[in-house]
Amino acid sequence: MKILLHMPHTSLRLPKAFYKGLLIDKNLLNKYNLLMTDLGVDTLFKIFKAKIIKPKYSRLYCDLERFKDDSLEIMSKYGQGVIYTHTYDGLLFHQHDEKYKRKVLKYYDKYHKRLDKTAKNLLKKDDTLLILDCHSFSDKMASYLNNEPFPDICIGIEKDYYDEKILNNIINKIKEKGYTYQIEYPYKGSLVPNYIYNNKVNGKVISIMLEINKRIYL
Repeated sequence: MKILLHMPHTSLRLPKAFYKGLLIDKNLLNKYNLLMTDLGVDTLFKIFKAKIIKPKYSRLYCDLERFKDDSLEIMSKYGQGVIYTHTYDGLLFHQHDEKYKRKVLKYYDKYHKRLDKTAKNLLKKDDTLLILDCHSFSDKMASYLNNEPFPDICIGIEKDYYDEKILNNIINKIKEKGYTYQIEYPYKGSLVPNYIYNNKVNGKVISIMLEINKRIYL
């Protein structure tokens, strides 16, 4: 089985163009960037022998797991579509014009082309591809849109890219370690690359999201 680790929210880096539209001071920005980044997730999952895909820039510049079209993205109504204007707690922190938007979307497209190419190459043979969508979350952030209590680990699944045996293996390992878990709460779904989704490649592709609560490792 081939394994692809997707880590879309691990970077803290912000490009120079980002700061032109910043509406809060840099110290406060740094605080939010730390809070909203999946800190250390690339270290947590490095034990796997797998292909890793992760971005150059912070999700505050471009959230690569959002739908490109804001009309399809539920989080866009909170100012957290592909391009964030608001923080997780509703603070307006950034504004942008069309030129900036085009630049961000170009970066978004380039990233997803790389993700598609990687997935396509991993599927050239008859191997099964397991995509682990790797994240972390905090009770503080999750509580703005959901109700506590929250588990130690949240598991997200995609119904057409799902394997009960693998899911049960993951659940058993979580329980062995003494952690709590919930499926599809407080977050749902798991990333499926556009190449796979648009070409209806299934059966050979499994995608599972793992959201690790920051309280158990930070």
